[in-house]
Amino acid sequence: MPRSLGVASPTLLLLLAACATTESGWTGTGAEPFDQAYADCQGRTSALGGREERRFAIDTCMANKGWTRPKR
Repeated sequence: MPRSLGVASPTLLLLLAACATTESGWTGTGAEPFDQAYADCQGRTSALGGREERRFAIDTCMANKGWTRPKR
């Protein structure tokens, strides 16, 4: 194995490990664990009435925790 590949491989693996994803499509780099972040954001926004208002609040909360919702 060439020396440059031996050095690049651990670096590449580290970069890939830092980028997390979930089944629902949320992505996060250096983010708080997804289940923990999502549960906290749902709890913080549970009193909001409107669907769009709550979705915006959850997206904002999740962004503060390092997560981005997929574009639809």
